[in-house]
Amino acid sequence: MSEISIELPETKDKFTDAAMAMLRYRWLCYGMLLLTYIFVYFDRVAPAVVAPELMKEFGLTATSLGILSSMYFYPYAAMQIPSGILSDYLGPRFSVGTFFIIAAIGTALFGLAQSFGTIIFGRFLMGVGVAVVWIPCMRILANWFRPNEFSTLTGTMLTIGNAGAVLASAPLAFLVGLVGWRPSFFWLGGFMLLIAALNFIILRNKPQDKNYPTVSEIDGVDYYSTSAAVKVPFSENVKKLFGMRNYWLIAIYAFVIYGTVMGFQGLWFIPYVQHIYGLPKQEAANMLMFWPIGMAIGCFSIGWASDRLLKSRRKASLYGMIIYVFTWIPVVMWPASIPVQVFYPLLFVMGFFCGAYVPNYAHIAEGQPHSFIATANGMLNIWYFVGGALYQAVMGVILDFYGKVNDKFPVEAYQMAFIFCMVTLLAGAVAMYFTIDTQVLQKKAQN
Repeated sequence: MSEISIELPETKDKFTDAAMAMLRYRWLCYGMLLLTYIFVYFDRVAPAVVAPELMKEFGLTATSLGILSSMYFYPYAAMQIPSGILSDYLGPRFSVGTFFIIAAIGTALFGLAQSFGTIIFGRFLMGVGVAVVWIPCMRILANWFRPNEFSTLTGTMLTIGNAGAVLASAPLAFLVGLVGWRPSFFWLGGFMLLIAALNFIILRNKPQDKNYPTVSEIDGVDYYSTSAAVKVPFSENVKKLFGMRNYWLIAIYAFVIYGTVMGFQGLWFIPYVQHIYGLPKQEAANMLMFWPIGMAIGCFSIGWASDRLLKSRRKASLYGMIIYVFTWIPVVMWPASIPVQVFYPLLFVMGFFCGAYVPNYAHIAEGQPHSFIATANGMLNIWYFVGGALYQAVMGVILDFYGKVNDKFPVEAYQMAFIFCMVTLLAGAVAMYFTIDTQVLQKKAQN
């Protein structure tokens, strides 16, 4: 008996030490992915700042520029299911480290390209490489964190990611003015290689890789029902997901909200204010910086509101979308007469409320088997990036339909592109209205 009474506290102390180490190390893994994700966003929106240089140097029309920029999104969308499978079965460490090397090569090649075909290929490699970051992070969250932390942490990741969009606005415009756009992209590619190496060194797939207990073991709660889980074939999980009404309604929402973000913030805002308001590039980029700042705060705030305040995925996404639709009224109604200084707060508010898509990831993850969470989010993520690709291209087609006058697109062309965005956003809001709130259903099931 005396032996037992001596050993129990030692075991408990060891468990407590391991638990504390786990709770610390998970933030190192998460922080590594946050740093990586900054450059996912940078690559995503950087063409907006260098759009005039690209059009001039390669002789691009609005349609061909839209195709070039959107070439990031097609492979990104195509990689979402493979990204989920890689994350679920090979782990985030291998997935992120390997594919971020591809992204680094693509970014450097973008700066070195001497032909339209080469720069298209560089942009394609960017999309392939950075596609395998977000979904692995969903797997890290599922492996290292509690479910009630999920939406807040995804919001935080999107908040930090928007630092990349901030860097790709005024700071990038300044750097391009200093050294040129080609060296800017080439050296960024080199820095991304360093980040890829750090992912291999620091990242771990799950607590067990460090001999740490899981959060379920620490808290004494089987968060993901792993002990009672029955292995379900991948095809059955996919069939179940595609049979969910929520999946298709949230897909519509994802398609239109992110399509408008990438069409406006990601490509056409700077040409718009340069053509219609005659602003220099640096001033236009300074304005654009307020969108990702607003989006960063909005992603965190709306994710937090979903978890803590509204306690509803559906309400947080729906209310945010409705307000986001209203923010488009000025550019639709008065595209040529908005006071220039109004763009700063307007872009901040637009960015803030487009962050309403953050709860979608938790909305889809809830109710999925633990082993399928990353793949399910990958299948949702497809629609964000198909939307981003098509909106950039379609807005370019609309602009080319009106044609240039004195080497500038007329205000009517931009107005029609903005009307297209606003009308489709209304359809997205209607789709979210008809979703079922998974968070509310989970609470009822628990009670």
